[in-house]
Amino acid sequence: MKTWLCVVCGLIYDEAKGWPADGIEPGTKWEDVPDDWLCPDCQVGKADFEMLDITDELDEEADAIDADALEPAVANVIEPVVIIGSGHAGYQLASALRSQSPDLSITLFTADDGAVYSKPALSNALALGKSCDDLVRESALSWERRLNIRVYAHTRIERIDRLHKRLYTTIGEYTYGRLVLATGATPIVIPVEGEQSALLSVNDLAGYKNFRTQLTDKKHVTILGDGLIGCEFANDLAAHGVNVTVVGLGEWAMERLIPQPLGRALQQALSGIGVEWKLQNSISSVQTFNDRYQLTLQDGQCIETDIVLSAVGLRPSIALAQSAGLITGRGIHTDLNHRTSDPAIYALGDCAEVDGQWAPYINPINQALPSLVNSLLGKPTPATLKVTPVIVKTPILPLSILPSVGTGEWYIEQHGQELSAEFYDEAGILKGFALLGAKLQGQRNQWLEKLNLNKTAA
Repeated sequence: MKTWLCVVCGLIYDEAKGWPADGIEPGTKWEDVPDDWLCPDCQVGKADFEMLDITDELDEEADAIDADALEPAVANVIEPVVIIGSGHAGYQLASALRSQSPDLSITLFTADDGAVYSKPALSNALALGKSCDDLVRESALSWERRLNIRVYAHTRIERIDRLHKRLYTTIGEYTYGRLVLATGATPIVIPVEGEQSALLSVNDLAGYKNFRTQLTDKKHVTILGDGLIGCEFANDLAAHGVNVTVVGLGEWAMERLIPQPLGRALQQALSGIGVEWKLQNSISSVQTFNDRYQLTLQDGQCIETDIVLSAVGLRPSIALAQSAGLITGRGIHTDLNHRTSDPAIYALGDCAEVDGQWAPYINPINQALPSLVNSLLGKPTPATLKVTPVIVKTPILPLSILPSVGTGEWYIEQHGQELSAEFYDEAGILKGFALLGAKLQGQRNQWLEKLNLNKTAA
């Protein structure tokens, strides 16, 4: 029996368990799952699932190690591993480590309750009719017992003593052998005059619970931010019947990621379900007004709204690493082994800047796991990281993007009612693409192959 991971939201399909809620009986092999089955959390298809069984990869790498190299590896395994963070990175790392080492001491600290849930699913749960409880896949106590690890929930790390390999936490001191920082990213806060606390951010389950509670019986939400997350929430809220106004700095939706024709088309599609746009604008002040909020925009326009949702982007959580003296840039600097400037400390996920690149989202974490597990078990193995598209959850007009890097030019093609865009750098090498429309989503792998061929030719 194998397990399969949704690369968009992290949901796992276990062949042994099936998915009875959708009529898929336990023991159903992946190839026997209906081709039109959709991920229950984010509604992508089977093409966006990958086999999540890193055991074979790890075993092959272990077989390649000669006998002389095994002795130090066994000695190193004795050192306990401590993970900070219980998101997708922390949870999947703990699971992968336990599958390879039944006796390894694994401890995990998390500032929240440690429940396993899909963070990407937060931006489309409303239209799917999922409550906050529906999003929880497993409690901290449950996976602590199942994996035989120690999970300290509601515990913050105050500082790292690298010299003595010791953590100072809100519940006391704790010693580590190897430490993995999986601290994720935090929302960027835009200062406004007046009621700053009115700006809500949804970056975890607790924030989503607060948002859903405040949304009860409300009619209008203003979203600050016209990027990926802002558009996903706009689609989700509007599809649920909530009036939405998007305020953003761009000239068109997702201006930083896609060219104008695609951005305008997405904007028009969202307008068709009731989304209003206030672009090339921002919020300058928020005031309470008759149990609602009155927003004053930078151009002087005023909006009355029930909730203000801030979705202007995320920043890697690197404060703990910085205070410990680790080298940081946009994220925590690591090599391809995911090792930081301290050989006993590693970083994984949205907080990490791996070999000079910050690669958030689910798929880079999954690609990094075999390498990091090997490294923590005494068999350093550089990761091979492949470029992967970002799937934007806008069901009204599906979109996938392989973000472009550097300077260059977009070339647009019309495919009936759908649009594709290719980004070429100044040397004429394909560096990125965007596919807008349901039919074009089936061509992602072809575009990836085309991009890789261009890289090889270069």
